[in-house]
Amino acid sequence: MDTVAAPSAPIIRLAEELAGIYDKGARGRDFIRAAEPALKRLLGEESFLPPEALEPSDEGYARHLLYRDPAERFVVAAMVWKPGQGTPIHDHDGAWGMLGMVEGGLEVVNYFADAQVAEGEIALRNDAPHNPLAGGQHSVCGCADIHTVRNRRDDLAVSIHVYPRDLEACHFFEPVDGEKNRFYARRVSISYTGDSS
Repeated sequence: MDTVAAPSAPIIRLAEELAGIYDKGARGRDFIRAAEPALKRLLGEESFLPPEALEPSDEGYARHLLYRDPAERFVVAAMVWKPGQGTPIHDHDGAWGMLGMVEGGLEVVNYFADAQVAEGEIALRNDAPHNPLAGGQHSVCGCADIHTVRNRRDDLAVSIHVYPRDLEACHFFEPVDGEKNRFYARRVSISYTGDSS
């Protein structure tokens, strides 16, 4: 599945801005800092998401592809979170990421590894949670490579995510029984909601 629908004009404008930032050499955290104003401008637009990108899933949070850069510099996705839905602790396979809130709010907890991530046991330490909220000053945030995201509110949450490439696999981190800050990393495949490939 390429996208949920033809991208709206505001999504195309965001993609053009992201391409310009990338072409100026910004990568990683520098890209996130430079792209934050562009993502905030998108969030200020009216009805820029197609209806199918607002569809939740009963099986877990929904992940809808909005835009895949033809030069493979980035992708833009929408995620829909029912109350209580969230991710396991996971990474982006070594990639940065950022999110912006369209509706509601989320809790994001960043984790940091003291060693390179591979399958097997690893130590992780975490930061305090932060809570991006639609319409607020903190509607956009960057995510560490390892993090968890959860909708702890009573209403639906919709977020826009920007990644440097399509994420087809990542690591999930499961706590090791009886071991503080120790996790077992396992590699898993991921896909977009409704993607049958």
